[in-house]
Formats: sequence, structure tokens, C-alpha cells
Amino acid sequence: MLDASTADFRATGISAEVGAGPLDPARAELPDTLLQELARIGPRELLVPIERLDAWRAPLIDILDEVALTALEDKVYVARDETERWPGDFAENPPRLRRYAIADTVILDASTRRHLELHQNSEDRGRSGTLIAELDESSCALGARRLGHWLSYPLLVPAEIEHRLDAVEWLVERDRVRGRLRDAMTKVRDLERLLAKASRPGAVPRDLGLLRNSLQALPDVISALADGAGRSETSANALIEDFAAAALGIPDALSAPSPLPELTQLLEASLIDDPPTIAKGSRGAHETGYIREGYRSDLDSLRESATKGREWIAGLEADERARSGISTLKVRFHPVHGYSLEVGKAHLGKVPEDYERKQTLASVERYTTESLREVESKVMGANERAAKLEREIFESVRVAVCEASEQIRESADRVATLDAIASLAEVARRKRWVRPVVDESELLDIKGGRHPVVETVLGRQGSDGFVPNDARLDPSGQQILLLTGPNMSGKSTYLRQVALIVLMAQMGSFVPAESARVGIVDRVFTRVGASDRLSKGESTFMVEMRETADILRQASRRSLVILDEIGRGTSTFDGLSIAWAVAEYLHDTKGGEARTLFATHYHELVSLSETKSRIRNAHFEVREWNDEVIFLRRLVEGGANRSYGIQVARLAGLPGSVIDRARSILQDLEAGELPGGVAKPRPAAGDGQLMLQLASPRTPKSDAEADLAREMKSLDPNGMTPIDALTWLARQRALLLEVENGGESGGGA
Repeated sequence: MLDASTADFRATGISAEVGAGPLDPARAELPDTLLQELARIGPRELLVPIERLDAWRAPLIDILDEVALTALEDKVYVARDETERWPGDFAENPPRLRRYAIADTVILDASTRRHLELHQNSEDRGRSGTLIAELDESSCALGARRLGHWLSYPLLVPAEIEHRLDAVEWLVERDRVRGRLRDAMTKVRDLERLLAKASRPGAVPRDLGLLRNSLQALPDVISALADGAGRSETSANALIEDFAAAALGIPDALSAPSPLPELTQLLEASLIDDPPTIAKGSRGAHETGYIREGYRSDLDSLRESATKGREWIAGLEADERARSGISTLKVRFHPVHGYSLEVGKAHLGKVPEDYERKQTLASVERYTTESLREVESKVMGANERAAKLEREIFESVRVAVCEASEQIRESADRVATLDAIASLAEVARRKRWVRPVVDESELLDIKGGRHPVVETVLGRQGSDGFVPNDARLDPSGQQILLLTGPNMSGKSTYLRQVALIVLMAQMGSFVPAESARVGIVDRVFTRVGASDRLSKGESTFMVEMRETADILRQASRRSLVILDEIGRGTSTFDGLSIAWAVAEYLHDTKGGEARTLFATHYHELVSLSETKSRIRNAHFEVREWNDEVIFLRRLVEGGANRSYGIQVARLAGLPGSVIDRARSILQDLEAGELPGGVAKPRPAAGDGQLMLQLASPRTPKSDAEADLAREMKSLDPNGMTPIDALTWLARQRALLLEVENGGESGGGA
């Protein structure tokens, strides 16, 4: 991956997922790992083997919104013999190349990043309402870019995470130091992009001027850090030595940038305070003048000669008016024709004999004289020689910048890290977030967790505030937390907040909770929300099933899985069956016992906890008052027995007649009837559903018991779903009660 604007040059290796060995351009398939990494990078252009362009075009365009595919000959990718390295082999570590391994960081696929709204929101794909918007209080572009990278690539090694957390905590505890540091870094421009511009032959003086200004700000950054260790008066060079020797007690992650004093002095001495954006050789306003006066004596001499000539020419107009008696005579300059004496045609009779005609125009004539030609030659020659010399000086300065590129890049890297850490510290201090514990355990234990984005929104809206909730997941204990309860109760927010807290902890950020212990998570999977891909022929349910399939295929014991409403895109019985089977698969698959949050409206799933030891039930508490539903947003143990869907529909504004009819239909369905008292039809054999044959309300008790006995004998328990069994049992109980009461009571369970 190459970012030409910053010279960021990174490479990773991805093995084929079918068979062993490196990627073979002859294969038409693209590994899912490669596609997901491309989605995470979001490139603008991809170089593709020409033979594979047609086969790879569809999957690449599918995973990337806007990308240009550039086809190159296959010989670019494949070595001709064993002694020749193909250009993709970076084993020799070329300059600026940084290797990274996908397995060294948390893997976040495209759907997970989309569902969790890490960088883009789901409404307009903007930044508002995203996690990065909450975390980014950076002072410069370097820090903002580094923070975004950390969020895309959370860490997997606890020791590395602890180093970053140490640095965040150090700045959280030092408000004055953090403030000074952030103020100092606001003066640092985008050193990476400025260096990339300066490295090109087309660089202009302003590029180097901005680079100089940024280098001038580095000593203040160093001084701010030293202030935290009680060494505010130490010189910049000594500070660098102290930091290298770790003598100031500052965390390792807060490494001070080198101020590059020699290069800074060169740029200060050679360039004026506000250099122009143009340094071309053509005559113009910015042809000369961007090299500081006093930097080169030969340049100053040329400038002095040109200045004296221009002063003589400036006085020439008054002298020639007096000599010729032509009061309207003017001295003109043209970029091509040079200097001339301009006389209107009404005064041609007064033109002195030593004037030489130079140019004839419609209403004026232009002349020159021998003395004017001599001075003009000196002025123009001095200007041209000065412009050429300035370009040579500028190029030598630019070369000096290029020679110091590694030191500049290192300083930019350190400023980026400092700014990103200071941003995390600023947010943590202001929002009173806490430092998480990240270790090698498999336990995920969050006390009083809050959603970092929703909490901010609720605060802006002036509501009663966010209700915190706990979360505890452990592959050896409470592996799967099954969440039931009504819409709008807080399930989806809770699912996302747990995932976001995990990602924040592993990127080295403090988290919105009372306490948090995060056993390293290798991947975060989410199946949240409903969306279709009609242009690709995929319905909402197909998208849901594809995402679920990816999760079940790739989740490991160390993964975190977030599932919201699996199976809702199809019929009730099909959806319930799929959701039940998915939960069992996550529980029973050896090595795939991922820590899982499973939200559902299928209340029948609560029965799973009776046979699956690592499944626990929980629901979000609600209260009913005068036919109103009050959402308490508090997670409590046990399963919910109602979804309150009709109440939520009323809150959404459905017409009252629709709400009343829905309640009536619900009562019929709960009694085992279709609306209007019509009995549910018996299904065709083999469809996997058990529908009840309704008995007459006036059936004698003995007949009813006989009917019950016959039905029980004909049942096939192995072919029944849980909801079939529960519905059958409830209906038979209701019938027996009705018979006992002589048909007077509308019984039910």
C-alpha cells in the first residue's frame, strides 16, 4: 500500500486460503482475508494482473465503493526464474517500506466496521455520530491520521497495549503538561505530506516554508514534555539525550521528536518568512525574492545591480519629459519587449532625434535610447542571473531536506503518536473514562459500561442521562448472553457498546465504564441491523445469512460475536429454527466457543439455558403504567416474556384503529386461532410445523381426554420445534379447562 501524499509505504503477505503458498495470479479466486484488508484500507487504485482483471473485477468492486483498477502485464508479478525476485518481494527492505502482519492486530471485516460506525455513520456515511469523532481531539493532521489508523488496527499484544495505556494515563494525570503539549502541536503542520511535496522536483518555496515552520515548533513540543518531568529549562539537545536514556520518567510511548536544528537553521537562513507558491523560471512577480537577503553575497550583488538600474529607469521618465517637452511621456515595461519610452501620436513632432522606434501601436509609439538599452541590459541580466541563482539555491536547500528525510519522517512519526495519545488523554479526562485492564485471559468483564457516542448525544439532548450496564462473558463460563425484551429497550445499544469498549481498550484508549477487564479479542464480528443488496440480487435475509455464515466459519474461542435478531427476515418458524441452531453451533463447536451477545425477539430461545450450560438469559427491564410502556434501560437476569411490539407501534404513531385491531388479532393468535375465530389449518406432512386440530368447546371431558390421548400417540417429538411443543401444550390445557368449566370460561395459559 502506497500513499503518495504522505509517502506511507506498507506491505503485508496474505496466503491463499485454498491450498498453501503465496497468491498465484493464475487463480481466479480472491481470498476473503485479502478482500477484507482491501476494504479496511479503502484504496483509490489497485494494480491487477491483466489476466485476472475480468475475474477479479466483480469481487473488488463489490467490496470497494470507489476504486480504479489498473491492469499490468503478468510479468510484473511473476519472476522468470528462481534467481530473479519478483517486484512484490520486499525481503530486501527497500527504503521507507514498513511491513505489517494482519494477524498482529484485531481483524475487523467490512460489515463489522459498518455496523459499529467506527469511521462512517449509517445515515450519510459522514463522520458525525461515529466513534472516531468522539475520540479525535487531535491538534494536528498527523495525530488525526494516527488515531484513525489505531482504531482500524487495534492491538493484540497486552504488553504493547499497556505501553500505550501508560502514556495515556501519564497525560491524563497532568493537565498542565497535556495542555502545553497540545498547544505546541497545533503549530506542527502535516510533516509527512510536506516532506512528500518537498521530495518532488516540482516543490515550491511555500512547501519548504511550511516545513520550516513545523520544525520550528518541535522544541516547544519537547519542552512541554520535559515540563512534566520537572525539566522545563533544559535545552532541546539535552532533552533528546535524556529521552533516549529514559532518564525523565516519561513513558516509552511518549518519545520526543528530534528538532533537527541544523536543517531548521538552514531553512530559516535561506527562505523569507512568507515564501510564495511559485518559483518558476518565467518572468513574473515571484520569479525572485524568496531567498532571504544576506544568505548569499553574490545574489545580493545581483539584486543591488538590478535595484540601481530600476531606480535609474524610474527617474528617466521625469528627465525625458523635461528634455522633450512631452508632458505625457511614460516609461513602460513589457515582459517580452522590455523597457520603452511611450509617446502619444499627437506629440510625434516633439520626439528627440536620438529616440529609436521600437514598437508601433494604434495610438502610441514606443522608443528606446542607447542609454536605456544599456541600463535595461544590466537590469534584465541581473534579474535573470538572480532568478537562476535563486533557483539553484532553492534546489540545494530542497536536496538538504531530502537528505534529512528519515529524521523528518521519524520526528513526524513521534509527533503523530504524541498527538494521538494526547487526544485520547484529553477525551478520557473530560469524560471521566477509566483505564481498562487488558490481559491474556479469556474473560470479558465490564462494570457500568456506557456507549461512548450515545452517552454524548443524550448529554447534548439534556435527557436524564445514559443508564450504564454490566457485561460478563467467558468461554469457560458465561459464554453466550441471550438478550430478550422489547424494541427500544436498549438491546442494540448495549450490543454495540460492549464491542466498542473492547476495541477502545485494545487500541490503547480509556473506556466509558466503572471498570473493564478485557481478555484479548482477536476478531470482532457483528450481525446488526437490516440491509439489502438489490443491485447484486441479495435480499435482506440473504445478506443476514451471508454475514452469519462468515461469522460461524471464522469465529474462534478468542473472538467477540455480536448478533442482533438472527432469523427475522423469514417466517417465524424458519427464523426461530435458524436462530436456535446458530446459538447451539456457537456453544457446541470445539474451538469456536466465541464470547457472544445474542439479542432476539424469539422468547422461546430462553429454553436453551436449560440444556446449554454456558448460555445465560438476560433482558432489559420495562414497566407498564396506564397502558404505557416505560423503558428502564436496565439489564437484569432472566428472559423476557413479551416484546411489547404493539405498544412500540403505538408510540411510533400508527393509527389507533390499527393498534386496536392488532391487539384483537394478537389475542386470537395467543388462543391458537386465526383472526375471526378461524381454526388454524393442519399443515402438510413434513413441513416441520405442528398446528393444532381445534376441538369443539362443548366436547365432553371424556371425549376431550380421548382426543388428547390420540393426539399424543400420533406426535413425533423429534420433528417438533420448541414453539410447536409449547403451542400444542398451551392449547390442550385451554381446551381441558374449558371443558371443566362447561364452556363458560375462555381458558388459556
